[in-house]
Amino acid sequence: MKKIFSFLIGLLLLVPAVDAQEIHRGGAVTTLRDIERAEAILGGMDHVIGPQALSECTTCTILDAGIPTSELMVYAARYLLGTPYVASTLEGGTKEELRVYLTKTDCILFVETCLNLALTKMQGHSDFDALAENLRQSRYRGGVVSCYADRIHYTTEWIRLKEKKGILKDITLDLGGIKSEKKIFYMSRNYKSYKHLKDADTDPAAARNREIIAGVEKELNQSPQTYIPAARIREIEGQIRSGDIICYMSGVEGLDIAHVAIAYVHDGKVGFIHASQADGKVEIDPLTIADYVKSRKNCPGIKVVRVL
Repeated sequence: MKKIFSFLIGLLLLVPAVDAQEIHRGGAVTTLRDIERAEAILGGMDHVIGPQALSECTTCTILDAGIPTSELMVYAARYLLGTPYVASTLEGGTKEELRVYLTKTDCILFVETCLNLALTKMQGHSDFDALAENLRQSRYRGGVVSCYADRIHYTTEWIRLKEKKGILKDITLDLGGIKSEKKIFYMSRNYKSYKHLKDADTDPAAARNREIIAGVEKELNQSPQTYIPAARIREIEGQIRSGDIICYMSGVEGLDIAHVAIAYVHDGKVGFIHASQADGKVEIDPLTIADYVKSRKNCPGIKVVRVL
């Protein structure tokens, strides 16, 4: 009897380890726990249309109910509250692969995952494989995953490419923002700070990655940056909607955006949900957007991007 009991305890202890083991699914590196969490969120989105709609129409869908993508995005963000913040979430492994995690995140990965969960549902899908494909198209230039430089590293490029696809719209200037001639060059100049670029002086693959990224920076600099100066944010806060993407601009030379969050308007407060490095988790920040910028030493303002 004691042996059977010990065996069962051993099985129970083994479950978390099995869940955490990385596997390949849908062309992505992930874990069983991440797959379960993704499909739980996608399945739960059916209830966003409300119990009345569900009772009146057994075949109702998100599209039938006219639910905006931004509302589904906020649903995903709230579901992920408490998820641990892990820096450099995508930098594992020895080669570039699509990695899909919902059990750990950094700030841009959190926003990108919530957006693509919403888009996947809007396309009528509730499965992990569909989410993985959307993330591949979202995270990699042209959906190609062959090297580190294929990944979209600058948030500015990420936004502009999605504007071309009609997924997002940068409404910063519409809200009274201004243009800036600040140039982007941080990665190519500080290449030794990046795992896959640091050996560019001796390794041809790393050198090629650095060259591609420098080319991307040059292309991005063909158009000016836009942002709402810190002093003006409180004036326009009332025009921000839940589900808007808030980009906190960087005051570091050569870097475009320092932090990304999802706007969350609740009880008259224009706040945000984000993966907080300081608090080590996804949370609804206690500060408003304007107060958060005011609390930062080197944040000149914000960019506001609307999900279409």
